[in-house]
Amino acid sequence: MNRDRLPWWLVPNVLAFDAPMVAVVWQRFLAAQFCIPVPILASTVLALVVWAVYLFDRWGDAQHGSTATERHRLAAAYPRTFLGLALVALVVAAIGCAFLPPKILWAGACVAACVGGYLGLVHLPASNWLADAGLKELLVGVGFAAGVSVPLVADGLIAGALPAVAAFGCLCWLNCRLIDRWESRGRVGPAELFLAAATASVTLATPPRVAAAINSAILLLVVVHVSCRHRLQAARVLADAVLLTPLAIWG
Repeated sequence: MNRDRLPWWLVPNVLAFDAPMVAVVWQRFLAAQFCIPVPILASTVLALVVWAVYLFDRWGDAQHGSTATERHRLAAAYPRTFLGLALVALVVAAIGCAFLPPKILWAGACVAACVGGYLGLVHLPASNWLADAGLKELLVGVGFAAGVSVPLVADGLIAGALPAVAAFGCLCWLNCRLIDRWESRGRVGPAELFLAAATASVTLATPPRVAAAINSAILLLVVVHVSCRHRLQAARVLADAVLLTPLAIWG
């Protein structure tokens, strides 16, 4: 990989810094909408775990020969670095877990077990059918939504917050679907349009600020698709950046 040609603005995406940022923003944003306090340590652990999962995922993809994007080429060029950073992040997260409130710890452990199952499933030798069926993107959306909802689960409010969590999960699914279509040079068709419409429909049952954040993100994803889908580097970065819409309306 020619590192000299890597734009500076692509570095957070290539090193998977964007995913932890999105996770923490939505964790704290959703909790705030339901008046649930979130310890800073819980957000720190979430960021470390999400970063580790993404590093493991890219390391695993690289082990299977995936070098289609800059992030996979970097993982293929430095597999030990990616694996080592992921392990360090997990160890630090595990130490942090020892100081979390028990109810958050147990809820997080359940989510972590599911995410571990995801990593094992998608990197099995015969797991290509998941990507072919579009299920990998769905699993990412479900896992992301589950991770950010841990404080809500711990406080017993998941039933009331379910539409908001589901809408966020669908937004993540849509984000991953669009990125996959752009990178594979595939056509964005009825499936993605239906997913966008379904996500917007779910927001009718969410708090106003959650609805505003999700619907504005959908609109911005449309803008990115129309304006940048043929410029893959910019499209990938912007597709993740639009998931930070809570920062614009948080109050």
